Amino acid sequence: MATQYTDLELAINTLVTNFHSASPTNADTLTAQEFQSMISKELPTMVKTAGDQEGLNKLLTELNVEEGKGVAFKDFWQLVDSLATAQFGLLSKEKQVKCVKCSLM
Repeated sequence: MATQYTDLELAINTLVTNFHSASPTNADTLTAQEFQSMISKELPTMVKTAGDQEGLNKLLTELNVEEGKGVAFKDFWQLVDSLATAQFGLLSKEKQVKCVKCSLM
């Protein structure tokens, strides 16, 4: 019988697989162009600024990726962490607003 993975386990596997798939050679790092292509394809609504060169350069600087260096998985993970933290904050605010509305009814 096949192993049944949880949604969270599948999400982690998807992140790792997508990172490796972004490189035609399955390298441990991505070029800036490979990273930009992956982000534009996989995170188009969360990372809108990566679509142009200026936005990509700003994002790479924020991730502390040195110019001319590859983007390592830890750099990508830093972006995922930042996006997940922002999403958590948005959802937390929604819950607080809903709770306030419930208590006022």
